[in-house]
Amino acid sequence: MFVQPDILLADAGGALGTAFNAGLPFVLICTAGLIVLHLIITFVRRGQRVERPPWSLWEKLVYLATLVSVAGLGVTSFFTVMRFGAMHGWALFAHMVAAGMFTFVLPVLAITWCGVNRFAVQSGPEKDSEDAPRFFWLPRATFWVILAGGLVVTLTMLLSMLPVFGTEGLQSLLDVHRYAGLVVVVAMILHLYSVTIQCLGLN
Repeated sequence: MFVQPDILLADAGGALGTAFNAGLPFVLICTAGLIVLHLIITFVRRGQRVERPPWSLWEKLVYLATLVSVAGLGVTSFFTVMRFGAMHGWALFAHMVAAGMFTFVLPVLAITWCGVNRFAVQSGPEKDSEDAPRFFWLPRATFWVILAGGLVVTLTMLLSMLPVFGTEGLQSLLDVHRYAGLVVVVAMILHLYSVTIQCLGLN
């Protein structure tokens, strides 16, 4: 028989915590608005379809694992915070499981995808489809944001486990952790959108 965890991660309030809870829906709405705006611009300026190299099975698996872990972290944290003001019970347990998965998959993502996401300077227009980069600018930019934000999220989580911070220090780590987590989730949403339109031949 399962016993519901009684661990409670209370929101400590404070200016940053209050601003985060208040601004979270606004950030998510703005993200959706940016996607719609970019999609409209893409259709208006749509040119000839660029053939890009296909993904290997390993690349797909790594991306899927990243997507699942980030989605799990986002749903268990942001939905719970917006609804209840804090993470507790099974939502907190699921968040910790997703955090472990994300910690493992982040360096694998970096090793797998860093090479094709570099912003190399082109010497001229790419006329040959074989010379086309794997991704256009948006997925490449959001990829690096995911890596940087993910590193901050992971480090703040690990540092908070060390018995060297007082209450104020832990609160500061929590603030950095959740803001960095929001950046990662938004970047992941934009990255998923951008690779989707790219696979559909819209960019």
